[in-house]
Amino acid sequence: MIKESCLALISILIFSFFMAEIHGNKQGQVFDKFQKLKYKVDSQIDRSDFNAQEVVVDNHIVHSQKGLKEKDRIDKLPGQPHVNFSQYGGYVTIDKLAGRALYYYFVESQHSKAKRPLILWLNGGIYNIFLL
Repeated sequence: MIKESCLALISILIFSFFMAEIHGNKQGQVFDKFQKLKYKVDSQIDRSDFNAQEVVVDNHIVHSQKGLKEKDRIDKLPGQPHVNFSQYGGYVTIDKLAGRALYYYFVESQHSKAKRPLILWLNGGIYNIFLL
């Protein structure tokens, strides 16, 4: 009984593999026909170049940044010992009128600040920005 069910299962798997292969070949053939049809002279397919329009929206307002760096500096995290690197946390305003902002946490490298990368943590994102 077990042997027969295993044989049936293997047969179904092999059959489904070949069906997927046949379907893939049909898709490839349709694509080839489409490509050939596209280059026929009397074809109804639009072959014109795609021209993207450049949209520049320059309605952003840059507010004063004076003193914000030191205001966002974190001396010590609660329950954590003092560390020998600078860390900052605060909010970056996305839309002041709608009250949308991202929280950020920025940590400078402990050694070789100029050569090593930094860590930047942003809480929020597309779902938090645009949904209320």
